Formats: sequence, structure tokens, C-alpha cells
Amino acid sequence: MTKNQFTKVLLLLTLLQVLCVLLIPWRWVTALILCIGALVIYLLYRRVQQLLKMTEAERITKSANLAEENSEYLSRQAPFPLYMYDDQLEISWMNEQAIHLHDQLDTDLWHEQLVPAIKKGNVSGQVVGQKKTLRYQIDFQKRIVYLMDITSENTAIRRQQVQQVAIGFISVDNYDDAIDQMDDKEVAYLNSFVTTFISDWGDEYQIYYKRLNAERFFFTARLEDIMKMEADKFSIVERLRKAASDQNIPLTISMGISYGDDSLEKIGDTAQNNLDIALVRGGDQVVLKDVRESAKPKFYGGTTTSTAKRTRVRSRAMNTALKKIFQQSEDVFIMGHRFPDMDAIGSAFGVSCLADFQQKRSYIVVNEAELIPDVERCIAEIHKHPEMEAKLITIEEAMEKVQPNSLLVMVDYHKPSMSISQELYDRFEQVAIIDHHRRGEEFPTKPLLTYIESSASSASELVAELIQYEGGRKPLDRFTATLMLAGIFVDTKNFVVRTSPRTFDIASYLKANGASTDLIQYLLSSDLTSFLEISELVAKSQFITPDIVVVCGEEDHLYDNVTTAKTADTLLSMNGVETSFVITRRSEHQVAISARSTGKVNVQVIMEDLGGGGHFTNAATQIKDKTLHEVQEMLYNKIQQVLKEETS
Repeated sequence: MTKNQFTKVLLLLTLLQVLCVLLIPWRWVTALILCIGALVIYLLYRRVQQLLKMTEAERITKSANLAEENSEYLSRQAPFPLYMYDDQLEISWMNEQAIHLHDQLDTDLWHEQLVPAIKKGNVSGQVVGQKKTLRYQIDFQKRIVYLMDITSENTAIRRQQVQQVAIGFISVDNYDDAIDQMDDKEVAYLNSFVTTFISDWGDEYQIYYKRLNAERFFFTARLEDIMKMEADKFSIVERLRKAASDQNIPLTISMGISYGDDSLEKIGDTAQNNLDIALVRGGDQVVLKDVRESAKPKFYGGTTTSTAKRTRVRSRAMNTALKKIFQQSEDVFIMGHRFPDMDAIGSAFGVSCLADFQQKRSYIVVNEAELIPDVERCIAEIHKHPEMEAKLITIEEAMEKVQPNSLLVMVDYHKPSMSISQELYDRFEQVAIIDHHRRGEEFPTKPLLTYIESSASSASELVAELIQYEGGRKPLDRFTATLMLAGIFVDTKNFVVRTSPRTFDIASYLKANGASTDLIQYLLSSDLTSFLEISELVAKSQFITPDIVVVCGEEDHLYDNVTTAKTADTLLSMNGVETSFVITRRSEHQVAISARSTGKVNVQVIMEDLGGGGHFTNAATQIKDKTLHEVQEMLYNKIQQVLKEETS
């Protein structure tokens, strides 16, 4: 009701009062009642007017003040820690819960973990201390950080996780070789020695184990026990090796272990696959991996050089399996790694020879834009042999020729990312692998055949051994024999490193089939420019320990991988050098490292951690989009880490 309307009502009531006084008997009583009523109405009117005088702004201000009072009360009485900070990222206020938390923590939670989170713009996340785990929520507009203690929740989840079942397999490496010259009594003692060792280890970690056969064990354990073994770096591998060595028994063990939130069948399959990885990497090591496909395997051990583990029975079985795969395929494509060396070329032509034995068309994929000097000379020689030249095709030609039932044979490598063409690799559904490098984390999905022997000197040695079993079908031509022998020459550094009796047997077989050492000398010869580059790199060598030397080339100079590798070999041949690393720029966006060792340091582990791989004494890697200085720092840090782990 407006003010004017209310005035009219009041005048009307006054008029009625006068009429009542004049016309009605007992008018004085009526007049009194009406006066009282008018007074009440007037007072109500005044109250309404006072309320109407309160503006909208005043009501908003009062509401805001009330909300602020309630907010401050809630902040002070909140059951969780709360921080307010200023524009300098310093604490401007904290509630009692935050003060109590601050006193409990043994680290500067604010500056060490929360300030970096604010700088990164993280709205929420977790901070972890030695005693507590906290979840944080940041209100950037109000500059408030809310914390919630989730230590108990995480502890419960962690307790559940460590109770997960882990499955493992143990393989006794070189068991057949160890018992080859033993009598029954000695074999019985060896079996007892191994069983006792495994039994004592099982009692130590409360695991259940079962011996499946003379050289294979199965065991189950809780994840928390596996974590204890991991903290001890699976020292059983080294302890058994030393105990066996003390008794003049050349024996080691390998393990494959898996765990996770999945079916026991899946965990068991993963554990078996992990054991296979450990064996093809040379044995004497443990491979541990979560059952999740995205999880990365962890490697422990592998501190000794690989010994010859392949047998002629296995080689013959691989030959039979490869023949069946050839027979079921439409045609065969053979591909080595990028910037192929003579081993990749020699083994590729060897596989082509195997395909010829099965009357299958074969093609060798080559990218002539990525050839090192040795291989350039080799390709020039191949062009002199029309029947062999016809097998060479480019990436583009291969893309046109590949069919759904075509087979790809990867030689001298097993990482898809190292293929000459990733696009071409992706076109194949059927893949076979012949390699002599230790198997890494990256690997093709479900290859039809995997023939990886890290104890072999080269891929050419493996392929030549397969050809031996087909020798009666068709003689090996002289040029192919020369290429494979050249591959062995390169990877053994003229029969100096990684040789075995099998290596010399194969070399003798190739020589008997007409391999020309004169042609090999020509193919592997160095030109003056390469020699001078090697000399310049050697002059830049620096010792980072008394027996480890590192060379870093010029940032603006490109080196091929042969020059880099030969520099590392040259350094290793010098007195007092046990390990050498050579860092050079390969291309505008790629830096290469070649690593060599006499066996004192496992360079394969170092290169693998930097994205590469190789062998115990010979490894390499390629790193993209880094400067030489950045790569050098990465290498230094990794060397220090490995040396620290070996001495701890």
C-alpha cells in the first residue's frame, strides 16, 4: 500500500469516528474504541514506512556481511586444513587445522609442493609427505587452498594392492650345457644344489614354489613380498651365480614375474612372456612387469655377458618354422633398420636366399638416401649383379607391391620404430624377426616367428646357420656368402669381440662357399675423410672416471654412424680405457651415441635407459630434438646412476 492510499484510509476512519460520536448513543465509549483502533493503525503504518526506507543496497550489504561472518566462522571451525595466500604466494592466513597440520609435517609442505602446484595452475591433486597423503583443491579466485587428509584411504588401498597375487617362472640357464660332461652323481648334486637354493629363497620371502622340470620352476607370492625382492634388487640371481661359480659350475638363473588386477591366466601368461624376454636378453636377469599392457617392464641383473645358449636343435626348429611361414605367404619382404650396416644387408640377402629355396618371390627394401659409406660401396657392387639388383626395391615400390598375405622379415633389429619406413611396417599383418640384439621393451605384436639370440655374433651368423640346413637344395652363391661374412666381420670387429665356436664354424662355411675376403676388405675400408673425422673426435676425448671416456662432437657437424662407431672402437682399443661413449649429431633433429665396453660396465643398460639398446659390450641410441650438450648431461647422469647402483 502506497503512502497516498494509506492517508485516504486514515481520513475515512476519522470521518467515521466523528459521525459515530454525533449519531450513536454511548458515543463516548465508541469514540474511545475508534481512537485506539486509529492509533494502532497509525503505529503499523509507521513501522511499514521504516521498513520501506531500507534500500536494496542496505539489504545486500547486510546479507554480504552476514555471509562473510558465516564464512569466517566456517573457515575457522572447518574440520579440514585451509590456507589463504597473497599475490606473492605466501601464506596470509591459515585455520587451526592447517596450523596443526603444519606442526605435524617434517617438510615445508607449502613451498615444496603447494606453491609449485599453484604456479602450474593445478586445480586439484595430491601432495605426499613421509607420514601423510593429502588431496588439495585450489580456488584461484579467492586464493584459498583446501586440504583433505586421505592417508587412511590411501593406506587401505595400498594394503589391498600389496595383497595381490604375483606369479613367476624361474629358468636355470645353460642347464643342458652344465650337465653335458657330468655323470649321474654330479647331475643329482647339481639338481639338489639348485633346489636347495630356491627353497631357501622361498622360505625367506614366504613364497610357494614347484619344480616343473629339471630347469624350470613355478612360484606364487604376494605383491608385498615381490616388492621386498625388488628392494633387494633380486639378489638371488647374483648370489646363485657366485655360489655356482665357487663350485666351478657355469650356472645362472632367469626370472619372469607379473602381478596386477586381472585374471590369474592373464598374469601367468605375462609372467611367461617376461621370462622369454629375460632369456632372449641373455639370461642371468629378472624381468618384472605389471599385467597391464601399458605398464613398462623393469629389468634387474643382466650384469654378465651372454653365453651361447642356442643349440643346433633350436636352429633346426627355427629353420623348419621359417620354411612353413614362407610356404604360407604370398611373397617375402625383407627389411633392416634405418642406416643399415653390413650385417643388416648381409642377413637380408641371406633370408632372400632362404626364400629362393622355397620358390618364393623376395624383395629387399632399401632407402638409398640413408646409406653409410660401407653400404654405399656394397650397393654399388650389387648393381653389378643383375639377379641380385632385381631384389632391391624402394619404399614406394614396396608400398605398391605389398599384399594382405605378404610376409615381412625384420633382420638385425626388432623395434618397429627403427624400421626404414614405419608406414611400410604398418602395412604388414605377418611379421617374422631374426635378430641378435637383446630384446627391449618395444616389440612387434604377435610375430609369427621370433628368432632372437643375443649370444650370436650377428644376424648374418644366425641366417647363415639356417642356410646350412638347406645346403643340399641349392648351393649358396659367392656374393651372398661374401655379404654375410662381411656382416660378421663388422659386428665382431674382425673376430675380436662377441665370438663363439659357432661364429668360426659359420665363417668357415661361408668361406668354403666362396666368400671373398678381398672384397670384404674393400667394402669395409675407410676413406681419408672418415679417418680424419675419427682422429678429430678422438682428440676431443675426456675421462669422466679413470677408465671411462666420453667424446662429444661438434654441434654443427654431421657424422655418419660408422664414423661414430669406429671412434668408440678406437678409444676402447687404447690402454686404460674400459668403456667409451661417443656423442655426435646424426641429422638436424637427431643425436647419436655409440657405446663400447670391455665388459666392466654394461653399456646396453645405459643405452636402453636412453631409448636405445644393443649388447652388454656394444650398444647405441638415437635421441631426437636435443642439443649435444643436453644429451651429454643425460649420459653423464645415467652413467653416475649406474655406477652408484653397482657400488651400493
